[in-house]
Amino acid sequence: MGTPSIGKGIRALRLRKRLTLKELSSECGLSVSFLSQIERGISSPSIVSLASISKALGVPVSMFLTDHHVSSSPITRADEQLLIRIAESAVSYRYLSGAFPERVIEVLINEFPTNHHHPPASHDGEEFGYVLEGHLVLTIEGKAYALGPGDSYHFLATQPHGYRTSETEGARVLVATTQKFIETQAERQRQGRSDRRAQFQGKEH
Repeated sequence: MGTPSIGKGIRALRLRKRLTLKELSSECGLSVSFLSQIERGISSPSIVSLASISKALGVPVSMFLTDHHVSSSPITRADEQLLIRIAESAVSYRYLSGAFPERVIEVLINEFPTNHHHPPASHDGEEFGYVLEGHLVLTIEGKAYALGPGDSYHFLATQPHGYRTSETEGARVLVATTQKFIETQAERQRQGRSDRRAQFQGKEH
């Protein structure tokens, strides 16, 4: 099943902008039938697809990740928190942030599975984490830190950092970051796809 609140939000904004499904389809590159299934809550868009739809509608991706674009409430109820997964990643992210455009931080719960390895990467801003459950190893600029429940970290995210869990235990970590998480992840996925297409076309020639 899809996520009804996302579909309702897309439909409401599309109608507000007086776009047909066919017109939205031509703008975002997704089929009319798939867009219809998303709007009806039958199918869920990937982050990349949602980014394409958002761009076509002229709004940030995060606008569809809570009901705050419909309600002025600063509260996100437990049953409104969206659980997302970025492409083929094994890590799940429970999105806790509001969607108002002036926000500075993104807040999520990262759910790392067992035997997971996230290679070092860097991004703008700061990153804070608090381990809720389980254990993991955080690596910052090549130095490893073993973390368990109650441990926290805070560092400049421009430093290359990665995560790994053991073969027997995963971890749940409350994360706050000044990076616009969803938009950045969507852009990385789009760029990755573009790079793979370019490599494939290069091999053909």
